[in-house]
Amino acid sequence: MTEIRRADPAARRTAALVLVVGTCLGALLLVAFTRYRIPLGDWLLADPGSSALRVKPMLLLPAAILVAPLLALAAYLWTLGGKVVRAREFPPPGLRLIRDTPIVTGERAVSRGRLLKVLALGCCIASAVLAVLLWRLGLLLSSHTA
Repeated sequence: MTEIRRADPAARRTAALVLVVGTCLGALLLVAFTRYRIPLGDWLLADPGSSALRVKPMLLLPAAILVAPLLALAAYLWTLGGKVVRAREFPPPGLRLIRDTPIVTGERAVSRGRLLKVLALGCCIASAVLAVLLWRLGLLLSSHTA
């Protein structure tokens, strides 16, 4: 019979709070961008000569908003994978769980830890590709407005 690691009620409350706050912030951003889309477009097109100077900084914020969470997720997955490989136990000891979880040990746990590291590398590659694409978009927009 497999051993079960019990959930932490405080971790469950924290996860629910993060989910609710994140959903509210996302909805607020959607409403704000929807409401101010037309004035923002008019502002960008008001003076084509200086639009390039205005577009580049505006691409930095979405780039940071999109790339930073991916890099943070990659760092978390890499450290979690390392803990799993060292402990040869998934979930590793000391990890706060939001639901009761059966413990996997031995080679199956090590392969899960390595899979977490592969996912971390995938997140890093995706964030690099996204940053390059946004940089190329900025170059494309600035060459059309110049």
